Amino acid sequence: METLGYGVIGLGRIGARHIRAISRLPQGRLVAVADTNAEKAHATAAEQPESCTAYQDHREMLEDEDIDVAVVLVPTHLHRDVSVDAMDAGKHVICEKAMAPSVRECMDMIEARDRNGVKLMIAHSTRFRAPFVVARELIEDGAIGEVIGTDGHFCARATQEDDVPGDFWRFKEGAAGHGYVINFGCHHIDAVRAMTGAEPISVSGHVGNRFSEGVIPEDHYTITALCDNDMTISIAQYGSLERYTMRSAGHAIFGTHGMIEAYWRPGRVILIQPDREPQEVEVPEETGDTDPWVIEHRGFHHSIVEDTVEPVTGEDAMRNIEWAIAGYLSSERRCWVDIPLSEEDCECRGPSLLETLPPAVP
Repeated sequence: METLGYGVIGLGRIGARHIRAISRLPQGRLVAVADTNAEKAHATAAEQPESCTAYQDHREMLEDEDIDVAVVLVPTHLHRDVSVDAMDAGKHVICEKAMAPSVRECMDMIEARDRNGVKLMIAHSTRFRAPFVVARELIEDGAIGEVIGTDGHFCARATQEDDVPGDFWRFKEGAAGHGYVINFGCHHIDAVRAMTGAEPISVSGHVGNRFSEGVIPEDHYTITALCDNDMTISIAQYGSLERYTMRSAGHAIFGTHGMIEAYWRPGRVILIQPDREPQEVEVPEETGDTDPWVIEHRGFHHSIVEDTVEPVTGEDAMRNIEWAIAGYLSSERRCWVDIPLSEEDCECRGPSLLETLPPAVP
């Protein structure tokens, strides 16, 4: 299989996972890294086992002809611009979730893909986590009959004024797309869609901010979607004052002849069928070939070399953003919001606060 050269743009917390996944590709080679923090870029390049060039400007990096794939890991509100730069430079792009803060920006990325004849994948790693892959296989095998609804529940610590994390750009004006619904919710809705094949067509939601007013855009939400097959999807995420670990963070999937409990943490799948004791289904450990970041990179590499459909297409990921924006609009308007969104609503971005963005690190 053909060896591809990779260039990573943005070296935040998620960067190490992608670099590690690329290193595990027998036909993948990290050629370059770019970050506005030049010191970080040079330090990361120096850590690589093979020659790797450091850049401060991603546009300069994109001139490198040894790069076939650009891995876009910048903040969500920059995804569209950097991804379009990369595709216009003839590079295939794998971009971190969430795809973009608005549906319009997602469309811009898809249009850039098509006019340049390149591949575009959004890195929704959660759908590749072993418990959700196992749950999808059970559903496809008819283990619980026809799926009629899902219920997902999650928690995260509500950010306090004296506890703003180091990547605080997420919470500033202009840094749209980093609220709970888009930043976390897009993972959860994507996992359900991948497991069930259902597509939301109308959304009702409540988005609130009980403990983090003035610090982050929101700290909890509950969103219900009616799907094209009459199935319903409910997802809730709650912000707590103190961090704790849930015993069953994940999704309950209800069918006509049973149910599945697919837990993200811990990695467990429980199959419940009529007249039988609940059965724990074996779930592979998320190491080696079951590492979700390895799976997504391996799948994207294959789609480039074999010219097949990307594991998560731009259109696919855009549907997660439609769900998120519909949830925001529903909460604001106190009504159901239909998908696809109107042309005006496609311009709507996730919420941000009133403070200005900090200057870029030189």
